[in-house]
Amino acid sequence: FVVSCIPSWFWGPIVTLEDCLAAFFAADELKGDNMYSCERCKKLRNGVKYCKVLKLPEILCIHLKRFRHEVMYSFKISNHVSFPLEGLDMRPFLAKESPSQVTTYDLLSVICHHGTAGSGHYIAYCQNVINGQWYEFDDQYVTEVHETVVQNAEAYVLFYRKSSEESVRERQKVVALASMKEPSLLQFYISREWLNKFNTFAEPGPISNHAFLCQHGGIPPNKYLYIDDLVVIVPQNVWEYLYNSFGGGPAVNHLYMCAICQVEIEALAKRRKTEIDTFIKLNKEFQAEEAPSVILCISMQWFREWESFVKGKDNEPPGPIDNSKIGVMKGGHIQLKQGADYGQISEETWQYLLGIYGGGPEIARQEPFEINIGLMINFHFCPHMTLRNLHLFSVAVGVSVAALLTRRHVLLLNWPWQANSTWCYKPERCSERCSGLMCSVRTPLLR
Repeated sequence: FVVSCIPSWFWGPIVTLEDCLAAFFAADELKGDNMYSCERCKKLRNGVKYCKVLKLPEILCIHLKRFRHEVMYSFKISNHVSFPLEGLDMRPFLAKESPSQVTTYDLLSVICHHGTAGSGHYIAYCQNVINGQWYEFDDQYVTEVHETVVQNAEAYVLFYRKSSEESVRERQKVVALASMKEPSLLQFYISREWLNKFNTFAEPGPISNHAFLCQHGGIPPNKYLYIDDLVVIVPQNVWEYLYNSFGGGPAVNHLYMCAICQVEIEALAKRRKTEIDTFIKLNKEFQAEEAPSVILCISMQWFREWESFVKGKDNEPPGPIDNSKIGVMKGGHIQLKQGADYGQISEETWQYLLGIYGGGPEIARQEPFEINIGLMINFHFCPHMTLRNLHLFSVAVGVSVAALLTRRHVLLLNWPWQANSTWCYKPERCSERCSGLMCSVRTPLLR
């Protein structure tokens, strides 16, 4: 008894790790100045706040609060905290609905801090799980130590690993089944990732072969070349034991490349190539225009997402075009926001991307202005205006067919006829009031 009391005479009452956990998970009464606001009645009420663990991890990290920071100073809390090397039980802190079955932990590693709140040095103690020996890691020096040295350490961060005798027996059973010479008609493939969990975790969970399977049950084409690195072949008796013990799946005894995924990949590659080739073509035409009548804006944030998709960096295509961050409403119209992150594209490029992804809004960067000499005209077509005649007219006046078809008025760079003149290739079929293209001069523009 006297010997057991000696430590408390020097360091005070012994604080255990269980005491720290109990204090951390203790219920906290909310009353007085700490009353909480009820969501139902919208009034301050007394209450009790508490927390529980819903699911225990395979590796439990416990960080002790060794440093305290006040307004004017900081200091280190050097009290010794006793912690178990084996058998840390977390069951008292579990929620009732927790699915965790294994609740005991064994110490795997501990980090210690030597020094003050202002400066210090870190060392670590780690256990070799193969031979059970403890080692001290101090920078480049590794030293074998006794477990009593670890127990007396001033712990700062502790790492515990789930321990279960049942999991050890299950591994031994699988090894025994695999070593049997009993021939089996079928061999099964199991995920190497899950098998590693089985060999190291106390609760590996259900078998999951989706690490190497696609949603159609085959091997994705991009994984087929290194499938041997993703699977392990097990005999039928081993598979049946694991499946009956853990469930999951699906069962796989034949590996094949998924034809559906291959078609989808080829279609996606074709789509990407079409989109990027069309964009390059339209952008070259846009760059060749000396004085484009309209320049539209596109959000660079959306454009970068689209670029990553068509270049194969992202598997998922971007959503609808979103120009909301580069536009601002002024006078009932959306205008380009000053300092916005945007790019300039032609109307044809905008219509192409808009037809695929949708979205908006359309924001014009440059309205028709600052042309040497030109006329703004209004126009409409008669029924006899053929597409060929429209093309000839567009060449004559220097305006694209798309601009003529999508606008009620347009700026003409070349107008070789008199004001209020008409354009029609078949006037004999038109009424006196209807010509192929009725044009009226609006405003002459001078730069």
